[in-house]
Amino acid sequence: MNTLEITELSAKLGSFRILDNVNLNINPGLNVIIGANGSGKTSLLRVLAGLLPAIKGKILFEKNNLLVMKQSDRANIISYLAQHPKVHWPLLVKNLVSLARSNVRENRQQTKSVIEQAMADCNVLQFAKRSMDQLSGGERARVLLARALAVQADLLLIDEPTAALDPAQQLSMMKILAAEGDKGKTVLCVMHDIPLAARFATNLILLDNGQVTATGKSEKVLTSKECETAFNLAFAANGYLVL
Repeated sequence: MNTLEITELSAKLGSFRILDNVNLNINPGLNVIIGANGSGKTSLLRVLAGLLPAIKGKILFEKNNLLVMKQSDRANIISYLAQHPKVHWPLLVKNLVSLARSNVRENRQQTKSVIEQAMADCNVLQFAKRSMDQLSGGERARVLLARALAVQADLLLIDEPTAALDPAQQLSMMKILAAEGDKGKTVLCVMHDIPLAARFATNLILLDNGQVTATGKSEKVLTSKECETAFNLAFAANGYLVL
């Protein structure tokens, strides 16, 4: 089992400690990080992806300590999709997704097969020969997710995948991520949509002021005192507010 083990992980931005002794064991499945703004959700993903340095701690995945790995080696086992990623050139969709395989030694047919499967999983094969600047926001989001999946990494780090998407696109996105978890991938996803997280997450992780204050099944975390403290609001087990 590809368990992600995080031990006493801390990180700073300037003089402010944004992560404070984070300890987590994360199993394969769709794991969703929730918390108020500024709680450290995105920072945790960025440290895991190697984009933000840790000041102490250990991160083990597939028996590798991610904090001491070369970025090129890390890229083979981690795929990271940032919030609101931008595409700066009008690339064809198939060419953009193909960039995911640039770090892999394989023949052209193998690359083609992987790329087409990722695009099929994200329902964007029909856009293969279209330019990215010809797609809607939701369509671009699915293409960028296809690129992330095409890495074929065992650890997927996804930041706010449903932001600015309509309800149908949100459901489509979450079903794709849940399916990746069902395949045995470890998916770690930041979300602000609490009901959507409650519906799809295998496991919820609550961050508050850079610390993990609750983990477990949605109904357990969302109805906890820790969750009410973090948001200054009460939630039902399905993620809806208790008024």
